[in-house]
Amino acid sequence: MKTTTTVLRTFAGAVLVGCALWLSNNVICASDTSDEQVAPGAPDLTQTNDVEAPGLLAHKETRPGALQTGSGRNREALVVFGRDVVLERGETAEAVVVFGGSAKVHGKVRQAVVAIGGNALVYGEVGEAAVAILGNVELGTNARVGDAVVALMGNVKINTKAAVGGDVVAVGGKLDTADDALIKGQIQEVGSGAFGLPDFGWLQTWVKQCVFKLRPLAPQVGWVWVIWGLFILLYLLVAIVFRRPVQACVDELMNRPATTFAIGLLTKLLLPFVLLLLLATGIGVFVIPFVWIALVLAAIVGKTALLEYIGKQLGRGIGLTALQKPVLAFFVGAMVITLLYMVPVLGLLVLGFTGVWALGSAVLAMFSGLRREAPARPAAPVGPAVQYTQQTGAAGQAVGAFAAQPGAAPVTPPLAPQQVPLQPGEVPSGIAPALAPAAETTQAGIQPPQMVVPEAFQFPRAGFWDRIGAAFLDVVLVGVVSGIAGGGKLWLLIALAYFAGMWTWRSTTVGGLLLNLKVVRLDGKPVTFAVALVRALGAAFSVIVLFLGFLWIAWDRDKQSWHDKLVGTVVVRLPRSQPLLSV
Repeated sequence: MKTTTTVLRTFAGAVLVGCALWLSNNVICASDTSDEQVAPGAPDLTQTNDVEAPGLLAHKETRPGALQTGSGRNREALVVFGRDVVLERGETAEAVVVFGGSAKVHGKVRQAVVAIGGNALVYGEVGEAAVAILGNVELGTNARVGDAVVALMGNVKINTKAAVGGDVVAVGGKLDTADDALIKGQIQEVGSGAFGLPDFGWLQTWVKQCVFKLRPLAPQVGWVWVIWGLFILLYLLVAIVFRRPVQACVDELMNRPATTFAIGLLTKLLLPFVLLLLLATGIGVFVIPFVWIALVLAAIVGKTALLEYIGKQLGRGIGLTALQKPVLAFFVGAMVITLLYMVPVLGLLVLGFTGVWALGSAVLAMFSGLRREAPARPAAPVGPAVQYTQQTGAAGQAVGAFAAQPGAAPVTPPLAPQQVPLQPGEVPSGIAPALAPAAETTQAGIQPPQMVVPEAFQFPRAGFWDRIGAAFLDVVLVGVVSGIAGGGKLWLLIALAYFAGMWTWRSTTVGGLLLNLKVVRLDGKPVTFAVALVRALGAAFSVIVLFLGFLWIAWDRDKQSWHDKLVGTVVVRLPRSQPLLSV
């Protein structure tokens, strides 16, 4: 129990020291201060016999590119990323923190020495702790550490006549101490066998070569290549067995590459909110596993299609038609991605970019498939045939002659989406030639009934993003009003009153006015209060079921949401804006 407490306390202290030093902007090139004055009676550290004993952790040579401090300087702190640090004899530093490298101390460190992903080698004096996370700790001959020595998933070696003022702990590694070493605390070795785990050397190499270099693959780490090879085999199996879904994703990548990436990014951003909504509903907890399974399958199919797409695009670029074959294109794309994964920093960026792109292609292919499977939109209803009665005079004779022709069908004016109502006295274009002579000789004309086309068929339907934009503006407005009115408890009532009232009054909302949108009924009748209220309640239900009622617009042929289908309405986009008030 005490060992666990010591490890946690030392680890937390080391991390806090590293973060504090990093935030204090004392990084590597900290300003030099005057040489530290040695107090009378203090030991002369420059005379320390820092003999580096050969053995488990001997590092006589410094790696190329390591940061070496000058002689006789007094530094505030050293915080380094991605390379080694050497504090020479006679040097003094407040603390030494290294990420992705090793720290070698010949001089004096007032506080702690922390190496994350590297080794902590002490041959001088450290005032507090010496900690290595995913690395080893070594104390040379006559080295001094004021507090604990801890190696987390690494080894500890303490050479002859070294002194430690606290505990010595090795977690997941080996501990080697000289017989004449002075250790005031306890000595604890918690091997990896205590956790049922093998040696942590593989993890150290991975952190050093992949994590700190920001790349998924590294030639020095063999086990990641085994995992990547298994993924390649999985993708190949998917490409062969599930040919239709993969080809659908490839088609989306070919036709709409930018849109697929945007859809993938939107899916990533909306996923946390969807999961929170599922948790909030209680019953949605049982849906979450299926959501994750669907996302994983979509990511696998999308990544397979993306590898094939990269190979085909490369073949088109170099004019090699053989790369248009799916399997060959897949292998070429996998080789390209593998090479990019090994590049530091760029490899991690490519991993994230391809993941989003692959997911977007799968989601977009799913929406396209649902849209294709949806039933065809019914044809616009045709108005009743117009009956023309025989009139007296020349006009009546002309019409009678026209109607008496053998095989003549009843005169039915054509109905077009943009056709405007006929004014009284206006002659339909279909019979204008036959009536032209008679119209010149008589004032008695044909008086056809007015033909009014419903607005639902006059104007184009509003798309998904138009309606989402208008809804966003309305939600902001309702939120402001509810905040002024007294809090979120009244939000739902205010929203229902706002939407039902605006739809009844103007057949649109403030957001719809700004984006030229209007709610109309399919039967051409005006939107009554009852219709508007039921539509508002239906919209609330569409929100409760994870906005599925609104998302339905994206793949519905009639561009209708659930609350549109409930009351027989559609949202059309007008050619020009309409004012809120007509004075």
